[in-house]
Amino acid sequence: MKKKAIICSILTVLCIVATVFLRFAMDDTNPEYTEVKAAVVSSEDVVRRVFGKRQTHYEVIVKYEGKEYELQNTHGSAAYMPGREVTALLHDGKLYANIEGITSTTPVAMVYFAFLFGSFAMLVISVTFISKARAEGKQ
Repeated sequence: MKKKAIICSILTVLCIVATVFLRFAMDDTNPEYTEVKAAVVSSEDVVRRVFGKRQTHYEVIVKYEGKEYELQNTHGSAAYMPGREVTALLHDGKLYANIEGITSTTPVAMVYFAFLFGSFAMLVISVTFISKARAEGKQ
């Protein structure tokens, strides 16, 4: 059992190091986008229940070049009054409210999030194996 604890601990450290490296890589990505002006068509707060808790989703619809888009990564609806013209970022056929919305959808960001959740999982597994190894060592 002690061997499993050591291997899991090493894998946990490697996952954490990879996560930190990927975070820096994610911050250094410069995705291509175009700043555009879009007219707000509608803006509303949609309240949902997720796992028994209220969660607010801001649904903002904008019109750009005659086509309607849902504005991605909005953090509120107060700044998006219908009829108002706003600056949006066009990337891969979608409009985003800010650069963070674009950088969090890049391939590097997807790998980062996978390693982040993997690091937490490996931490839990490592702690479990270490505690089992210590309990067996006391007997």
